[in-house]
Amino acid sequence: MFDMFDSDNAQNYSQDSSSSSSSDSSSSQSSYGSYSSSGKGFVLSVGGSVFIGEKPLTDKINEFCSAINNLGEFKFVIVVGGGKTARAYQESAKDLGANNFELDSLGIASTRLNAKLFTYKIEKAHKKVITNFEEIDEIVNEGRIPIMGGMAEGQTTDAVGALLAEKLGFEFVNLSNVDGIYDKDPNAFEDAMMFKELSFNDMNFLLREKLLVPGQHLFVDPQAASILSRSKVKSFFLNGDHLENFKNCLREQDYKGTVVDDRDDVIDKDEINSSFEKMEEHHEMPLRKRIIKREHKDEEINPHDIDFGK
Repeated sequence: MFDMFDSDNAQNYSQDSSSSSSSDSSSSQSSYGSYSSSGKGFVLSVGGSVFIGEKPLTDKINEFCSAINNLGEFKFVIVVGGGKTARAYQESAKDLGANNFELDSLGIASTRLNAKLFTYKIEKAHKKVITNFEEIDEIVNEGRIPIMGGMAEGQTTDAVGALLAEKLGFEFVNLSNVDGIYDKDPNAFEDAMMFKELSFNDMNFLLREKLLVPGQHLFVDPQAASILSRSKVKSFFLNGDHLENFKNCLREQDYKGTVVDDRDDVIDKDEINSSFEKMEEHHEMPLRKRIIKREHKDEEINPHDIDFGK
């Protein structure tokens, strides 16, 4: 509905058809001429927590879109989360009797509404919010930026972003309201330690341990982590509020954040286990300490084998 009358996608005809055709061609070259068809590609999973408060945070969205406009050497696909908009509608719908499938459908609609806002300011944006994976390749090859929200019930926008990075061979960037991946929730623990580098095995280990402790901040959902791991998609976890840092990361300059890639494990899993066990002492209900049995502490963890429980 929102895309039926987009002036950006409409064709304007004049009496002088040849002049109009020439003008359109020139305009097209001007809009996408600086886009690098051979540049590195990134799928950006944009957290709703960063850009959507009680209402859309217009200034933040504007600043982010301007940053994208200044990064013309790269290819992008942008996936926008739901934030408080999605949660507010879902809570209301639940009170009115909606089932879980319907709540997911409402969440998808909310993410697409949020995504539409980004199309107005990003110069190379495809002006229609994408709802079909099959459209992506052609749009990217034309030098435009696909922008989308959720795609299917039961699937997060992080998982959508991971699938797109896998499909396109792009790198994955998660923009949230924290600086990277921590051993503990940095908003709850002053001594939380951020990891600069992690292996995919490390990432899945940390995620598994966090799922055992109620209320823990999950840096990415299990489905997205599984997709990123199976195809070894290089992934960055950054704070979406720090846009200069974001640009530095993409340009391979000094930045603050966490990179996850195909490397040897870098964390001491026994030490992390001890840290989580201390947090578990604050909970009355006993928590399972292990889901997967490892013969050795460095044994590879396959995310497909993880039973995340109820």
